Amino acid sequence: MAIVFDGIKFAKKKEEKLKLAVKKLKIKPKLVVVLVGDSPASQLYVRKKKEAAERVGIEFELKKFKKSASEQTIIDFIKKKNGEKAVTGIIVQLPLPKKFNEIKIRRVINSDKDVDCLHPKNLGLLMMGKPVYMPAAVKAVLEIILIAVEHLAGVTIAGKEVVIVGGSNLVGKPLAMVLSNLGATVTICRSTTLDLAKHSREADILVSAVGKQSLITKEMIKKGAVVIDVGEKGDVKKDVVQTASFIALVPGGVGPMTVVSLLGNMVELAS
Repeated sequence: MAIVFDGIKFAKKKEEKLKLAVKKLKIKPKLVVVLVGDSPASQLYVRKKKEAAERVGIEFELKKFKKSASEQTIIDFIKKKNGEKAVTGIIVQLPLPKKFNEIKIRRVINSDKDVDCLHPKNLGLLMMGKPVYMPAAVKAVLEIILIAVEHLAGVTIAGKEVVIVGGSNLVGKPLAMVLSNLGATVTICRSTTLDLAKHSREADILVSAVGKQSLITKEMIKKGAVVIDVGEKGDVKKDVVQTASFIALVPGGVGPMTVVSLLGNMVELAS
């Protein structure tokens, strides 16, 4: 049976360290979150970020826009926050309603306040192997892999076969570049990949981030693999614990680590 990673436990430990780090800062960090529309999932994620920020002493400001708001109104608000010295980090909660140009809006955020690391400049530095910091979800997955390395003798990142299911700009693509820069051989698949199981069974480390519930089953996993689920509702079936050696499941795995990784980026920006 696989070791099941407890993201809640590890996140709490990291929060305690961040709380001490925030107290040492000369200026209290402030995070501004832009939320557009009324998606229940987005509202839940924002609430978790707010609660975690308050626990570690980071000031939190939420700006809500209705789905009917104009794109320019949102852009003008972000520009205003770019100019406020008290604001350390700005994020736009994704996904945005379909009518909005996500890339255009994200590019407005000052790259020095882009705590999500989604500005083209910051993503470009990451691709070159010289990131200022990493997207929170990528940072969370990498840390979980490193924790797996500590638990499992002989497991390293360099030289390993990594399969990432999902090629989003938020997780899949930047994670692939980070792991590749660390010496892994990385394959990006999609939920629509022909014979996905053929690829997934080759993986020493498998990360699934497509948001397709129960896509990955135990028959698709190489015995002893490290498996990390980043799907919103759980891409990985629970029976994978019978095949994997180390697994991070949904809920309670990557999610709490992503939130605390975002706060870690905030502290870095404020230092």
